Amino acid sequence: MANDNKHKHMEMIQGVITRMGSNSFIIKGWSVTSIGAMYAYWLTKSNYWMLVLILGVVLLFWFHDAYYLHLERGFRNLYEEVRNKNDSQIDFGMTPIFTEKGMCSAMRPILKWSYGSITLITIVLLFIFKP
Repeated sequence: MANDNKHKHMEMIQGVITRMGSNSFIIKGWSVTSIGAMYAYWLTKSNYWMLVLILGVVLLFWFHDAYYLHLERGFRNLYEEVRNKNDSQIDFGMTPIFTEKGMCSAMRPILKWSYGSITLITIVLLFIFKP
């Protein structure tokens, strides 16, 4: 059957892309839950160091989410490259192809507006409530 290797390789890549998207979704869920819980704790205790912790956690989640987005985009580029190859050229390589730097993924609008707004609010609160 023609293009059988190509289809198998594309299925493998699509599986990785699906996992990256799923991981990113899980990270977003954990970030909303944990950051919300930490803000609730901060509202009851008004602890300055809790705000510092919140800022660190937000930045960690932002980095982690950007990392998965960066990997997903690399595998999407690999998928496009495999799609344009002939069946005889398929080598089943799974090395993602990156066309942008990792920091560019962190500045995508969805991440910048969600994590960036929480980061900005936390920084403002740090200045307002500094000891």
